[in-house]
Amino acid sequence: MNLRVRTWALIWLSALLVVGCSTVPAATSLPTQSPTQTPQPTDTPQPSIVYTPTPEPVVDGPTWFSEGILYEILVRSFYDSDGDGTGDLTGVAARLDYVGSLHAGAIWLLPIHPSPSYHGYDVTDYLAVDPDYGTLEDMRALVRAAHEKGIRVILDLVVNHTSDRHPFFKDAKGNPQSKYSDWYLWTNDAHTAYQSFGGYKTMPKLNHENPEVVDYVLEIARFWMDLDGDGDYTDGVDGFRCDVAKEVPLSTWQALRKEMRGLNPDSFLLGEVWDMNARNLTKWYDEAFDALFNFPLYGSLAGSNDAIEDSALAGADEPKMARLTVLAENSLFPPGYQIVQFLNNHDTDRVMSDVGGDWERARTAATLLLTLPGTPMIYYGEEIGTKGTKGRGNPYWDEYRREPMDWYTAEAGSGMASWFKPGDRNNKPDDGISVEEQSGADGSLLEHYRSLAALRLAHPALLRGSFATAKVTGSEMVLAYTRHAPASDGSPEELFLVLLNMDYMAQEVSLELSSAYAGPFAAVDVLSGEAWPDVPAGAPYAVKLPARSGIVLQLSRP
Repeated sequence: MNLRVRTWALIWLSALLVVGCSTVPAATSLPTQSPTQTPQPTDTPQPSIVYTPTPEPVVDGPTWFSEGILYEILVRSFYDSDGDGTGDLTGVAARLDYVGSLHAGAIWLLPIHPSPSYHGYDVTDYLAVDPDYGTLEDMRALVRAAHEKGIRVILDLVVNHTSDRHPFFKDAKGNPQSKYSDWYLWTNDAHTAYQSFGGYKTMPKLNHENPEVVDYVLEIARFWMDLDGDGDYTDGVDGFRCDVAKEVPLSTWQALRKEMRGLNPDSFLLGEVWDMNARNLTKWYDEAFDALFNFPLYGSLAGSNDAIEDSALAGADEPKMARLTVLAENSLFPPGYQIVQFLNNHDTDRVMSDVGGDWERARTAATLLLTLPGTPMIYYGEEIGTKGTKGRGNPYWDEYRREPMDWYTAEAGSGMASWFKPGDRNNKPDDGISVEEQSGADGSLLEHYRSLAALRLAHPALLRGSFATAKVTGSEMVLAYTRHAPASDGSPEELFLVLLNMDYMAQEVSLELSSAYAGPFAAVDVLSGEAWPDVPAGAPYAVKLPARSGIVLQLSRP
């Protein structure tokens, strides 16, 4: 089924649940449409905001993650401390202040273990560091430095499969008498044929029905949580991002979470459950993951992860599905759930490529990302407009989505990684895409990210406030929503209105704000300081929005 049609079908049903439709029983299967059909927009009733006390969480994840920003790093591409062309752990430590300038409270390191591949998702030794990246002592130093700056460290955990060069697999292949013969999923008695991730024979799948495999996963976690080996499980990594989580039994993740919480109650588990159906995500919160990536919303916003300029962000689709997705998830997911919002990652085309190199659209996408509920994730380079699309193969594929971080105008200087710089790469010298060109520059994408991140962390309404959509009349290309936090602990009540025009043209629209209290409100653009027309009491709010724009208004009682 076409991705967009499938997503619409899911959201249509979920939206019914949100607005209280009692005619759809829980066991009803999802409605389907022919791939040739185009879903027709319908008027969905707008729920009013009812500000009630937050229920006790069912998912009791640590607040440090829900109230922070996550920054994703491919170490190989980030910062090269020793001039060999490859980014390393010492380089990441050297750039923690830069990460801090984006107000990121945590970094997620893609796999750092020895591996025959550049990306590291086929591990040969889970208890070691890839020599290209440094040593265990370098990792200890990075974690110490990050913690000193208030930044947590999340490590990629790849236990759905190993490398076919892993010693356990090499011993077991073709040897049914091996100590590790039951560690993998064989498809013949001779143990010469086996299941593998994605059909790639270099990545044989582990057998998680074997308790020894699960015990080994727990051993890996203990090792990285206690890097100093002194029994203090707060001096190592703070959590794990679990790769290909949906192909591993839920019971493994439940065992891992239980083990980690017993060692460090503040530890954290993030699941990569790549599924566009929000209903399918709910079970993974059951004593397993503290947070999941919001793939349903990503699909609504970015379209196909392997195609560009086909998305709502690019103006090729209406943003209505994104609105309904957030509302549906609020209804479907358990209290206390945490969700990671993202525009792109190492497995997708980069957002700047998706919007066709349009800087205004990239700014609008950033405004959306950093004002939605949940934890925003920034993929290294996203904040400066790094481009990246899937390659054609022979020999490169995803390398083009993972090009070196561009620190300098000339793409040369201390720390610049050079491991992947083919002539047809996406990013070039003097293209406006670098930290040097944008840092401190008024109106730059980097400074826009920094301003939004600071704004989010400074305001409870944007950090953890309620979310409600505003009814928009006049354009299907405008998305509007409010974020609200009641007065508490000496902090005043806050109300923000976010306006996003995805169209190529300016739009004049009328908004109806659902609110627990009547206006009027004074409105100020918090990014520019510009006053906007007051929002009238009980009447539609008429505004004109520039093309390809994102506006954040703070509303207050005059």
